[in-house]
Amino acid sequence: MLRRLAGAAAAPLRRCLCTASSRPPWALTYRMAALGASGAPSPAARASLDLHEPPCVTQLSVPAHLADGMDLAAASIQAASSDGLLLLDFAETGDWPEAIRDCGGSSKAIPGLAACAAAVDPGVRRFVCNPLSGQLFRLPVPSMDAALTTTPFGLLTQSHGPHGPPDRFVVAQLCLRERDGQRVVRRFRSETGEWDEPPLFVPSAAPAWRPMPNHEVVAFGDRLWWVDPFFGVFSVDPFSDRPEHGFVALPRPLPNFDIDAPLMLFRLLGVSEGKLRYVEMTTKEPFMLYSFSLDDEGSSWKLTHEKRLNLVFPDKSIPRECEMPWISAIDPFNANIFYFTHGDLVCEIDIDKGETGRSSFPDSITSRSYSSAFFVPVMLPTWIESYNLPCTGTLSSKATNATRKTLADILVRVDS
Repeated sequence: MLRRLAGAAAAPLRRCLCTASSRPPWALTYRMAALGASGAPSPAARASLDLHEPPCVTQLSVPAHLADGMDLAAASIQAASSDGLLLLDFAETGDWPEAIRDCGGSSKAIPGLAACAAAVDPGVRRFVCNPLSGQLFRLPVPSMDAALTTTPFGLLTQSHGPHGPPDRFVVAQLCLRERDGQRVVRRFRSETGEWDEPPLFVPSAAPAWRPMPNHEVVAFGDRLWWVDPFFGVFSVDPFSDRPEHGFVALPRPLPNFDIDAPLMLFRLLGVSEGKLRYVEMTTKEPFMLYSFSLDDEGSSWKLTHEKRLNLVFPDKSIPRECEMPWISAIDPFNANIFYFTHGDLVCEIDIDKGETGRSSFPDSITSRSYSSAFFVPVMLPTWIESYNLPCTGTLSSKATNATRKTLADILVRVDS
């Protein structure tokens, strides 16, 4: 069916090979990380990346001893910064509901729901990871009040100049505190080495955010962005001393929009060609793909693609909703290229040319969920392999006034 998405013949199955000299500028990375072989803890133990060029799937492996003491551990990529650093969660899944814990084991946890459950689990171990050098930095456990609702954690970086590696990072989520009902930003900043909860300033005209399970957090420009498919996109600058709640409504209503369709399957928030983009696919005939880009003021969306998809089985029948492919990612460098997943296949579709590549899931990935949160696009700038994560106390006071990066800056840095 996927070969007919844009009316073109199927591309051949791509061999998933990659060498150091041919490293791709980004990786289509499976959200669930593999636990490596068990053994004695070692200071030299590092993460490793089984790297392939998209549409082939990349997977991160992490040392198993990081989950010592957990009866049933799941390791997942919670978020990625716009320059390729990762936020990893190690969570104890033994007490999770069966809907989240699919028979147990790190390779069998459901990616979207696992990330949602980990966001509110106080026993989660969190690490910031350089996926190419393998360096891991463990975050301290936050000693915070209980929360009524939260968003997933995101990871944002900042550098002194527009073309250098990041000088500091922040891990943050939006949180409704149980003790007093106040909305706060729960965050860890690398320059302080501590967690804090500054109040979140919410303009009176902006709707309040709600819990947003199964949808990824996106780092773009100087903000973290969370999507609520029923309302819009919420954002915040987590570095700010007075973080302010930002909101932009989604483009509605769309023709042939199916309000009953599973939201995590056919909607996606991502970044491509230096712009924040929202993508949506309808699940009723005529099958349509819509892609929008956020304007430079961050206040409205511009329709950039409107394409009818030829979703037809070989016997000419039309797929039911449960048989539809789902949107997995958008190419960070080419806004015309989308990635769809259907069964064991990942297909690369150029909206103008048709299918340009396809691959199978690697045998090591044995359980998959139906969610657009399945994959994390991970940027791989040229400097990242030799980059050391910033440590507490090594940053100058100028970092507080550092120039904020845009994705356009990062794209230049990747190419240089």
